[in-house]
Amino acid sequence: MGAVPERVHSPQTALADVARACRTAVAERRTVLLGLPLDVQAADLPDAAARTSARSLPGRVPALPVPPPAAVDGLADMLQDALRPVFVAGRGARLSGARDALSELAARCGALPATSAVARGLFAGDPFALDVSGGFATPAAAELIGGADLVVAWGCSLNAWTTRHGALIARDAAVVQVDVDAHALGAHRPVDLGLIGDAAETARAVSAELDARGHRSAGYRTPEVAKRLEGEGRWQDVPYDEHPDDGGGGPRIDPRTLTIALDGMLPRERTVAVDSGNFMGYPAMFLDVPDEDGLVFTQAFQSVGLGLATAIGAAAARPDRLTVAALGDGGALMSVAELETAVRLGLGLLVLVYDDEAYGAEVHHFGPGGHPLGNVTFPPADLAAIGRGFGCAAATVRAPADLAAVADWLAGPRDRPMVVDAKTTRRSPSWWLEEAFRGH
Repeated sequence: MGAVPERVHSPQTALADVARACRTAVAERRTVLLGLPLDVQAADLPDAAARTSARSLPGRVPALPVPPPAAVDGLADMLQDALRPVFVAGRGARLSGARDALSELAARCGALPATSAVARGLFAGDPFALDVSGGFATPAAAELIGGADLVVAWGCSLNAWTTRHGALIARDAAVVQVDVDAHALGAHRPVDLGLIGDAAETARAVSAELDARGHRSAGYRTPEVAKRLEGEGRWQDVPYDEHPDDGGGGPRIDPRTLTIALDGMLPRERTVAVDSGNFMGYPAMFLDVPDEDGLVFTQAFQSVGLGLATAIGAAAARPDRLTVAALGDGGALMSVAELETAVRLGLGLLVLVYDDEAYGAEVHHFGPGGHPLGNVTFPPADLAAIGRGFGCAAATVRAPADLAAVADWLAGPRDRPMVVDAKTTRRSPSWWLEEAFRGH
């Protein structure tokens, strides 16, 4: 799974062993699995051994890497020559805390900043930010990214999801990639320049070089672009026709209508944790997030059923924010026992279930080919009643007026979770799924 195994070998080496594991986690940004053998845990640590072990500890974590001056100059040259630069910041930029450094550099060279899905919110509040690049991108963002003559990826792999299978980047655009991992450079597409370096430190170095040259350019940050992003920069701004309601089992609500209404009701300080499925673009993009910590997007393996546990962890970690667990009904039913955990912990968790009575991605993927769908469709389930059975507040939503129950819960003490069983329309796949299928 990509983790680094480490081990506490003995009482005498325990402090150094833990320090080594921490150094790997911080400097290499790797997940470390630290083994603690039972016999070592039970052993005594003599004072002399403790003093010896403490003296062997490193003084500090080594500085994060910065590319050599020639590489920094090369990127500065490309930014100086670019007329329409775009930055795409990914998980590496988020982990390095690169928001301020990248924002400063983008303003200096006239770049439009965007993010991969996992880094959404990194540039929240920037009027020139494009939000998410790739399959989740708004039409305006996709067009502007496609019009770039230089794309710089900061701690971002530029994989198929972030580039719409490569189609989002113009063929004549120059591509630069900055990453601490040399193996990441050019892994998903060719790049014209690859720099091994921390996103924040590299951005500061390039900004200093451009400052020394006296370079500042409006670049892509024109009044016309500003006006367009003001009117079309969010998915909430994009007009849409309601998905048709198939009428089976009662009225159903369009997931966009549902999510836009909820976005206006929820407090700004929020964490959105998203499960996997056809529905996932709606909460990921139609619910705004306040910063780069606002979206928890556990989609590396596209495994259904992780969203509720993820949300419980997020709610416990950030009790100062309302956490929204955005789930499909398939994933909710897989993990439904975790509702008891949320109730027992007294979490004020909003569990939003997009209920289309199916694994929607599979329905829309295999249905057009005439494949049988019996294994991926479900009989109707009263998920609100199930939620109440676990001790949650609950409501069934078929129309915007039904969200009044959510408003009442938000206004209350929020001392227990609330399950919202949203009966969503199901005839059409989500926009991002249609885009993804083009690459299959």
